[in-house]
Amino acid sequence: MAETLFTIGFHGSMSSIKGLEHTCNENEINLNAKLKSLDTVLKQGGQKITEAVFVKQQGRAGLGKLSIKKTVDGDDPTFRGKAFILTQPINVSVFRSS
Repeated sequence: MAETLFTIGFHGSMSSIKGLEHTCNENEINLNAKLKSLDTVLKQGGQKITEAVFVKQQGRAGLGKLSIKKTVDGDDPTFRGKAFILTQPINVSVFRSS
């Protein structure tokens, strides 16, 4: 059975990584889906967005328990991605606590 994916675009002027973390955690709970990736996208007309891809889950275990931080050497995240924070591209690491 194919994965059910949800793609959401967050405005590139997101004010902080903590704001992104909060938004992603809320979306996980509301969609019943785990965050799979974050990437920066430049839309036609120059609009900057952070594209978040979520994958539908059968249960709710672990949802809404993300921690997102600026990537540093030596970290061991669940996955790495990119996000626009105040319209600037930032490399981020996404961690999931159980």
